Amino acid sequence: MRSVLFNNAIILTLCLLVFFLQPDSHQWFAYYHSGIEKGQWWRLLTAHICHTNGYHFLLNAVGLVVVSTLFLETFKKISLLAASLFSALFISTCLFLLEPDLQWYVGLSGVLHAIFAIGVCDELKKADKWGLILAVGFLIKIAFEQFNGPSLMTESLIAATVLVNAHLYGAIAGILYFLMMPFWKKCSLRQNNAKNSVKSNK
Repeated sequence: MRSVLFNNAIILTLCLLVFFLQPDSHQWFAYYHSGIEKGQWWRLLTAHICHTNGYHFLLNAVGLVVVSTLFLETFKKISLLAASLFSALFISTCLFLLEPDLQWYVGLSGVLHAIFAIGVCDELKKADKWGLILAVGFLIKIAFEQFNGPSLMTESLIAATVLVNAHLYGAIAGILYFLMMPFWKKCSLRQNNAKNSVKSNK
């Protein structure tokens, strides 16, 4: 529980700092395709802690708290911060490689979709009916956005176009992260065993 709260606090504090430092912070941290082309790789991560306005920040802040609370048991054993970093990098890389015409992007919603996907995958692993219901609803939501576009009300609130493909890439990122977790755990276990072996030899 403490780790989840701590990770939430880190993410929201960073978002809040960047928000209060606007518009200068956007010049340095938002996703700018041209900037990334020039080697400003940090934008692949920092774009996700930038927001267009107060409504945008509040929507994502509430979303983060709700999702992490909904899947609290999942994120007691899976690092929310590590999952967010992986997802942010994956989403931005997809945008950079697959959507070269996109010049600017900010927001945490893609990462929230990744976190939700991880939670759903964990519920499905438990063979829980609740997980199946969430999975179906999540797939319908992603498909609806792809075929019908984003909510006009949301776009009006955040004063920007909602990039639905970021949500799609986020969902894919979450699934990939969950599937790769056993591999990462094995690597971590091997490293720990190697360190313990070195210590015992000393």
